[in-house]
Amino acid sequence: MTVDFIPFANLDGISIAVVVAVYFFAFFIRGIIGFGSALPAVLVSAWILPPHDAVLLALLTSVFAQVQLLPQGYREANWKIAKPMLAGTIVSIIVGVWIFASLSAAWLTIVLGLVLSAAVLADMVRLAERLAEKLRLDGVAVAFWLAALAGLIAGVAGAGAQYFISFYIRWAAPTPREFRATNIVISGFMALWRAVVTLAAGLITIKLTVEAMLIMPAAYAGAWGGRKLAGRLSPERYFGLFRWFLLIAAAALIWKGTAALN
Repeated sequence: MTVDFIPFANLDGISIAVVVAVYFFAFFIRGIIGFGSALPAVLVSAWILPPHDAVLLALLTSVFAQVQLLPQGYREANWKIAKPMLAGTIVSIIVGVWIFASLSAAWLTIVLGLVLSAAVLADMVRLAERLAEKLRLDGVAVAFWLAALAGLIAGVAGAGAQYFISFYIRWAAPTPREFRATNIVISGFMALWRAVVTLAAGLITIKLTVEAMLIMPAAYAGAWGGRKLAGRLSPERYFGLFRWFLLIAAAALIWKGTAALN
């Protein structure tokens, strides 16, 4: 067996432990609010792994995690808005994955930093909610095109898409249970469809698949812990500092990618 098939072959023990810890924490957040694991996973692991690998590893772990979350999401989701949103992601994810595959490592690092920092900033200043005051949210077209934008972001950056559409889902599915379930369905479909597209493009390797499987026990444990606390914690209260951490990490990625170009 060549080194290309050995999981985490180029990482030392400390780096592997950091990656595992990041995924535990990322999926803890996902267990609480129903989405959000990919953003911290990509931002932090991109400092340790090649950026393309960081995005694809986050994708594979998200797909594996749906085994836990999708059944509940399917039963409780608001399918009236979920259906047009799922339709809106089909083509845009294909385009996003094509852009992702075309970028060099340095440029992808910069794009990750820009896109994910924009996602965090939009969430921090409630940009989407402010725009919603000027939009008619009761039309199917709004759901479709918002999801299409999210799919493009997911295809390129592998994270941050839900931050651009969560305000709409919150409006259409106002109860905490329905909001969480609808988020699970949409993020789960996007992950599964991205996996199909990236697999067809030949981007998913045996090595990445094995690495994702090795990380999943920590991810499952984090998601389980998050689900146990779901409804007891206020995201606004407990994740304010977390957003600042994500923003700093995204800005650092922009610096890292820019330095790599020189």
